[in-house]
Amino acid sequence: MLAVGLILLASAASAQQTLEQTPTTRGRVRDTTTLLAAQDAATRAGADCAVSAAALRGMDSFGDRQYEVVCRDGPGYLIIDGISPAAHSCLLLASQSDRFQRGEPSSRPAPACVLRANRNPIRHFESIAARAGMDCRVDEGRVVGLSPAGNTIYEIGCRRAPGSWVEEAAGAWVVTDCLDIRTRGDLCRFTTEPEELAGFRPRLAGSAAEACAPTRVRDMGRNAAGLTWYELTCAGGAPVVVSMDDGGRVTNVLSCTDAAHIGDGCRTEVPAPQR
Repeated sequence: MLAVGLILLASAASAQQTLEQTPTTRGRVRDTTTLLAAQDAATRAGADCAVSAAALRGMDSFGDRQYEVVCRDGPGYLIIDGISPAAHSCLLLASQSDRFQRGEPSSRPAPACVLRANRNPIRHFESIAARAGMDCRVDEGRVVGLSPAGNTIYEIGCRRAPGSWVEEAAGAWVVTDCLDIRTRGDLCRFTTEPEELAGFRPRLAGSAAEACAPTRVRDMGRNAAGLTWYELTCAGGAPVVVSMDDGGRVTNVLSCTDAAHIGDGCRTEVPAPQR
C-alpha cells in the first residue's frame, strides 16, 4: 500500500516572512557565513548534501531559521533548522504543490524552492533514471510518495517510450514498468497506454507469442514461483497468455483454453471457430 508523503510544515513556517537576509545578495549564497550555516543545518538534518549554494529564507515565529540549499550532486532541500532540524526535498515539495493545485484529496499547499538550480528538476530525474538503469530520454518526473518502508518512489516519464516507477531500497533500485503499475490499480501520469503496449511488444521477441501485436495487456497475477502472467489481446489473432520472470523474459505461452486455471482465466472473448 503506497503512502503519499505529505510534508506538513508548521503553519507559521508555511506563512513565513523573510526577517533576515544577507545585505548584498538578498540571502543567496554568495555569502560564506550563510553557506557554512546552511551546510551545518543540512548535515544536522541528515541530508546527504554537499551544499554548493544556499539562501536564508527567513525565520518563523518559533525562531527557527529556514535555509534553501542547492546540492552539488542531487536535488536541493528546504531546511528547517529547529530543535530537531528537518530537510524537505525540493522535488517532494514541488510534487506536493502539484497535487494540491490538481485538487487531489488529502493534499496540502507546500512552500516552493526558488533558487534557480532547484527550479530545474528534470536534470535530477535524469540522474535518478540513470542510476536506476533506465534507458530512456527523460522528459517528466515527479515524486509519487513513500513506500511502506519509507523509501521515496519517483515516477519517471520518457519521451515516446513507457516510463516507470523507481524506488531505491537497501542500496538497490527497484524499477516497475508503468504497465505493471496500471494493472495493479495505480497511476502513471506520464505514460499513455499506447506507449505501454509499444514497450511490451519487444518482450515477446523470440517466444511463441512473437507474432502477437498486443492491443491490450492484462495482468492476471503472480504465482509462487515468482512468474507474472499476462493476458494479451492480439490484433488479428486469438488471445494468448504468457508468463514472464522478473527480468521481463517470456517463460511460457498458453492458449486461453489451457490458461483457464490461471487467475480468473481469460476475459477476452474468443471467436468461435468457423465451420
